[in-house]
Amino acid sequence: MSKTNIINIKNIDQIFREVSNKGFIVYDNCFDENLLSDMQNYWLNFFSRENLNSFKSKNLFGIAQSIGEANNKSYQKSDKFFMYRYKDYLWNDPIHKISRNLCIEINKIRNKALGLDENHGLIINNDGEFTYSQINYYPSKEGHAFKHKDTQSNKTLLSCMFNLTFFNEHFQEGGLYLVIDNKKINIDKLLKPCSIIFYNGNLPHGVDKIISKDNVGRLVGYPMKQFFLNKTNLPSYLKFLIQADISIKKRLGIGSRSKQGNSALK
Repeated sequence: MSKTNIINIKNIDQIFREVSNKGFIVYDNCFDENLLSDMQNYWLNFFSRENLNSFKSKNLFGIAQSIGEANNKSYQKSDKFFMYRYKDYLWNDPIHKISRNLCIEINKIRNKALGLDENHGLIINNDGEFTYSQINYYPSKEGHAFKHKDTQSNKTLLSCMFNLTFFNEHFQEGGLYLVIDNKKINIDKLLKPCSIIFYNGNLPHGVDKIISKDNVGRLVGYPMKQFFLNKTNLPSYLKFLIQADISIKKRLGIGSRSKQGNSALK
């Protein structure tokens, strides 16, 4: 495809202000519909029923992620979550170049909104902070996420995403919601093809159970920005110990020596 991923978003300086004050801001017609069609076709096939059995890892949240890891597939099926996830790291060859490039461009806009250089997280830095692309799939009749906040911080967490399937067209019930001033807002009802939303990931949010007449489900892309461990190819037992250490300290409110998790705080 000859088209490039040019994002059409103006007034970037208002993004953080709107998200901090109102909880979210939606931009419509942000990229070419041909790009959306290409991504839909690829990822709907990738998450087809016959391919879901290849998802083995249950480390959905990437605790103890380290620089140099292979791209990975994960899932979780529990009372809290039922979803599938694919992570594409910049140091590996992209599984789908258009999706990666779009996430990179959105991450550049988020950097500017945070007052950072647009390439922050695209090159090596001392904190091991990198951007990457993530695709989440919530299957029909079971896909959901319980109400939660993404970090324990009271700061604004500038999260962003774009839908690849849409309310009414691909699923008729459920979807992402934010709780703002004790009011539950179905965000997926507000998103159109080629929309991008920036929102505060530290607001209570979740995904009500997805119901789709055609069993398509909910498919969404996330430009991510997180800290990574500096050790590569860690043995699995060390990853387990690191993950346990981070999880225990998080529950006890004790700071970890290793920075982990979403870094788009301000």
